[in-house]
Amino acid sequence: MNFIIRRQLQQLFFILICAGSINARESTPGIPGINGKWANQGSIRNGTGSPYFMDEYKYSNIILERGRVFTKVKARIDLASLEVSFISVNGIEASIEAGMIKEISFSDTTAEGIVLYKFKTGFPSIDKQTRNNFYLMLADGRCSFLKAVMKKVTEKKNDISGEVVRDFETYEEFYIFSKGVMKKWKKDKDFILAELSDRQPQVSQFIDANKITFRSEEQLIRLLNYYNSL
Repeated sequence: MNFIIRRQLQQLFFILICAGSINARESTPGIPGINGKWANQGSIRNGTGSPYFMDEYKYSNIILERGRVFTKVKARIDLASLEVSFISVNGIEASIEAGMIKEISFSDTTAEGIVLYKFKTGFPSIDKQTRNNFYLMLADGRCSFLKAVMKKVTEKKNDISGEVVRDFETYEEFYIFSKGVMKKWKKDKDFILAELSDRQPQVSQFIDANKITFRSEEQLIRLLNYYNSL
């Protein structure tokens, strides 16, 4: 099947499932990219950890790769398969495959208050990440600060029962995205100032006034949010 047509079909069925116009159980056969979750998962079970950024479904705003926007969809991000699981208005759980979601945002209530999360895909490949990887946007703009949250999966098989247990380990990397280029975050002043050189006087003044250090994630977020506001 032509790749463009395949993508269009995937997005169409996602739209119909979210709207409740079609049942995920009926749509899955022959439609790549939309996978129903009603089936028995067989002899594979999860051990330690989880493939999801958050196990709970959150009411999310989703932007598809072609720009279609959906609001208040119950969804969660699978960082192992790079898919997004969601629940339709019919109560059917399904997932949409890697590469179809451009952006997903949601909030979570914590002891410190409400925390907002925005993940994006489509960034240039770097290290072991591809354009399908989800990045948590710590600062978003002309110079973005990204956190790659990834899941490493290991499998152990019981020789007697044949059951496979999957363990998930979370690891993170930080990147700067500026001028169309991805770079791993270096915790030094020269690296950051080189990325912000087009606003050097304002940036230098902000750094001095706020005593910004370049090894702090929180302070770098403050600096980049300021720079992106200029």
